[in-house]
Amino acid sequence: MNSLFNTSMRFESYSTEHFVVLTVFLATFILFLRWMKPRTEEAQRKMLLLISITLASMQLAKIPLNVYTNTFDVTKDIPLHMCNFLPFVMIWIYATKSRVIWATTFFWVILGVSQANFTPSVQYSLFHYDAIRYWSVHLGLVVLALYPAIGWKWTLEFKDVARTLIAINGVAIVIYGFNLLLGSNYLYIMGKPPGTTFFSILPPWPTYILVLEGIIVVWSMLLVVLFKGLNRWNGRINSKRLVPLSQ
Repeated sequence: MNSLFNTSMRFESYSTEHFVVLTVFLATFILFLRWMKPRTEEAQRKMLLLISITLASMQLAKIPLNVYTNTFDVTKDIPLHMCNFLPFVMIWIYATKSRVIWATTFFWVILGVSQANFTPSVQYSLFHYDAIRYWSVHLGLVVLALYPAIGWKWTLEFKDVARTLIAINGVAIVIYGFNLLLGSNYLYIMGKPPGTTFFSILPPWPTYILVLEGIIVVWSMLLVVLFKGLNRWNGRINSKRLVPLSQ
């Protein structure tokens, strides 16, 4: 077991630790859904807002902790990667209960953050402080993205796909400016992420960015179709339940 500041134990993808983390998360998520169900919608919103604030605080805490351990790197440790700035967006979503912002970022979490859980880029094994932050943020974002769909029955529309594409390109333009200024590769605009990830199967930079945008559109459309199909299916089941028994 690793300690908070011990860097000797490196994380390995698809190791026992990796599968244990994902299994524990799945079990915890199911228990969390059951625990939240009897509470009022306003109480649920406040709990999700608290989780968002906690994840954002953990993300910010990475900076002083890396300064303390003499590992801070301005080109890597500012929260400008998608997984790093999304907790702050989640605060906005749950403070305002905005379905539009939720739907816009839902695709980012499901298509981007989720793959980071299956092909993680975390360096150190648990319970190093950065491993705790990494898994808390990446797994927590999945919970925050899925909960409105499961608990509040929020759904997706085809126009949300257009919104998400416009938004991600707007964010990319801003972060591109930071990358030029800092010599960094935030949001992986300047090149593919290191290691073996989903990006590894895509064409070389910069072509992979265009291919990735195409994949985002296709998968987002499929998610919308899936949501609409599930809603129709649920509607049919509910309507059958409401049909009175023959006398």
